[in-house]
Amino acid sequence: MAGAAGALAAGALAAVLAAPDDPARPDRAAPAPAPAGFTRGPHLTRVGTTTARLRWRVEPPGEVRVVATGPDGERRVARAGVLTGLRPDTRYRWTATARRGAVAHGSLHTAPGRLTGTVRIVAFGDYGAATDGERAVGRLAARLRPRLALTLGDNSYLAALPSLLDPNIFTPLRPLLRIAPLTGILGDHDTIVRSGQVALARALDLPGGGDRFDLRFGPVQVVGLGVLSDPGDVVFATRALARPGPEARLVLIHRPLKPGDPLLGVARRGGAAAVLSGHLHAYERRTPGGVLAITAGTGGAPWNPGQTPRSPDARVHLRTFGLLVADVRPGGIAFRFLDTAGRTLDRASVALPVRPAGA
Repeated sequence: MAGAAGALAAGALAAVLAAPDDPARPDRAAPAPAPAGFTRGPHLTRVGTTTARLRWRVEPPGEVRVVATGPDGERRVARAGVLTGLRPDTRYRWTATARRGAVAHGSLHTAPGRLTGTVRIVAFGDYGAATDGERAVGRLAARLRPRLALTLGDNSYLAALPSLLDPNIFTPLRPLLRIAPLTGILGDHDTIVRSGQVALARALDLPGGGDRFDLRFGPVQVVGLGVLSDPGDVVFATRALARPGPEARLVLIHRPLKPGDPLLGVARRGGAAAVLSGHLHAYERRTPGGVLAITAGTGGAPWNPGQTPRSPDARVHLRTFGLLVADVRPGGIAFRFLDTAGRTLDRASVALPVRPAGA
């Protein structure tokens, strides 16, 4: 059954990709070539306050030496792709060298111990289709130099087949994955084929396998849930949001929550600044149940005319490729939706509780 589904998804994908991309923003630039010898990555999968993790594929297989250098010249050498002993809130440049001389470069910015400056996060979903729109979103995300990138699901179209992960994700998003980890949740298309779902979660090193996780990026908490709301998500989110410590909290769920969903009450009572979703190939901003809910299924997957109507309670509805920027600062989060030209098309802000001095 999985093989038949995979063949069907791959054939349908070819037909979908024959359709034109965003007519308002043609962009035909080819993806950046992979460093010689590296067939995937190196790419970041996790960054914390004092640690970071990279993964890669290299031909022929062999040892890869990863060295991170801080602003003062201090060097840290990774073991099995894991860097330790890093300083919080510090930018490092890393170099990966394969046994036969292939070299790749990138950077990372560790999480702060507490929120004293700006932590930039980007988020988008519904992207993995190897389109010009996806490549444009990836380049924009890299230019914004986020510390963390969040996927809102539907990472590979029309299914998360192992053979599609490189052309759909790792090649188009290479500029971004060199400087920030991409982490988050799965979507409908990612769960069509079980073997592909597992391969995707492993390749991106998704916490919780992309389903129900409590991720901390320093003072920022990201609670990931499933494809659509269910009673298990309510229990998990209630417990996760009750945990003390985070100064800012975000909730991810692939399908946008509808008014009356019990998760909205959980998010509100738990102090979540926003609920972020994908699924719809559009950008929407809503406030169901008094909770800021943002849909950013604008990562580059082909449009589906007539199948993405405006939600009845949407305050803003936009159909263009782009991404969400969340600048997390002491006292608040500033959200912006940018199109692939870098133009701000929508803004929203949420106040955060002020942390007492010395707390």
